Amino acid sequence: MVIPQPPAARSTLDIAWWFQARCESAGEALSHIRIHFLLYLTHAHYAAEHRGRKIMPATFLATQAGPIEPNIHQLFDGDRFAVEAHDPPRPVEDYLIEIWSRFGKKTVKQLEALIERDGAWRPVLRKGALLEIPVELLYRAYGGGADAVPLDKRSSAGQNRNKEQEYWTLTGKKAEQWVPGLSGGPARPTPQRVAQTKASSGGVRRVLSPEEAAQRSKRAVPSKPPTR
Repeated sequence: MVIPQPPAARSTLDIAWWFQARCESAGEALSHIRIHFLLYLTHAHYAAEHRGRKIMPATFLATQAGPIEPNIHQLFDGDRFAVEAHDPPRPVEDYLIEIWSRFGKKTVKQLEALIERDGAWRPVLRKGALLEIPVELLYRAYGGGADAVPLDKRSSAGQNRNKEQEYWTLTGKKAEQWVPGLSGGPARPTPQRVAQTKASSGGVRRVLSPEEAAQRSKRAVPSKPPTR
């Protein structure tokens, strides 16, 4: 049964920006149709694994080209988005990493083949162009077979990151997360780099200095009771 819940991420653009950053870090082009396919598969699998909950406040319309999110369609200019977005919440980003590891290397044709047989897009398109593909249908379509096995049950979300490496947020500020597909692979650990992080204003996470990390570690260690 589909239970009404708020979306896990506040904006569909935040999710789309995340995929754009991953494609660029891997030196790959993000075509107009590829971003829609990735968003659609993310939306469908998340709904199937979370009792119909949306990962983002998206609406997908059935078109001859495939499922299209109309707002993203309007914001995508050439091969990039014309506006910036914020980092998604950590649980959402962990899920996106799993989606990227599973679908990020597939070609547009391979993604299209997956969507073609999902039992959601094509049946809606037969009823008429530009009809919405409801999340309830995605929940049912992706709730049965192997493709609906929760991704976090098949690999450890977020554990494929190198916590010693520098990397950057979508807005170009230093953050603590490794970007999948970064050329050259994970960097070797260095003693000077501290893996702890701190949230800053605006939702951008930054790497703590060694001094800040030491202070935080002291505060985090509970005091031991006196021994007799």
